[in-house]
Amino acid sequence: MAGETEFSAYLRTQTWVAFDTETTGLWAPSHRVVEIGAVRFRLGSDRTETFASLVNPQRPMPSEVIRIHGITDDTVADAPTVGDVLRRFLDFCSDAVLVAHNAPFDISFVGCEMERCQLPFCDNLIFDTVDIYRRLFPGLPGYSLLQLARQFNVAQTQAHRALADAEYVSRLVRHAATRFPEIDGPEALRATFTTYRMQDWRSEPAVIPVGYEDLALALAEKRRIRIKYHSTGQEAAWRVIRPSIVHALGDRLYLTAHCEKADAERTFRLDRIESYELLEE
Repeated sequence: MAGETEFSAYLRTQTWVAFDTETTGLWAPSHRVVEIGAVRFRLGSDRTETFASLVNPQRPMPSEVIRIHGITDDTVADAPTVGDVLRRFLDFCSDAVLVAHNAPFDISFVGCEMERCQLPFCDNLIFDTVDIYRRLFPGLPGYSLLQLARQFNVAQTQAHRALADAEYVSRLVRHAATRFPEIDGPEALRATFTTYRMQDWRSEPAVIPVGYEDLALALAEKRRIRIKYHSTGQEAAWRVIRPSIVHALGDRLYLTAHCEKADAERTFRLDRIESYELLEE
């Protein structure tokens, strides 16, 4: 493993952009981005650049999300619309390696907004700090952004604002990079962690494959379901969820659901659900 400042020559030459979004809800095709924040940095250097912009979603802000991020209709009244913000954000990212926490969520929102604005998808590699930490630090009590920030002394609270959360992600990447194996090129980087690209995003709800009929029923009837789920680096564990949508990212299917254990919306990879059963209401 590399030491704190002993990154490979390849990693030292890569520019990273940690990014985060705040939104009007949880499902990208029907909700909107209201803030984008990003931090541009290189491993082994303390220098950073930041990007932050509110976005006017041109629709009322739901009260349930105001309670999370505190962004109100008045907050975004004079903000630019998403097309202008996305063009500046994409320029900021340039040819950087992108990273987000629970990346499929942010990819879905940015990708869906790009579709609406008819902007071309960027080709940047995108990584997920959830995946990185589950691989390099298996067995932690939890992998939410706040749990990791507390575990590794990044922060003790979370403001749920895009730039602040992007800064947490950038610091978590710097910390995790001290345990990266020797990585001498993009192929080694892709082989070490799960990677995504923005063009992998598809806005249409995915078709549930054969063999998941009870899951399809749970989705159709908004039923609770008990799943045995295997996260990277952890033993499979049971949890109770209420599914809301299945969507595709690349060749993988993701299930968005309310998780009773976390008491929050979570995204689950369909191929990591080892077994499941419908529950009576």
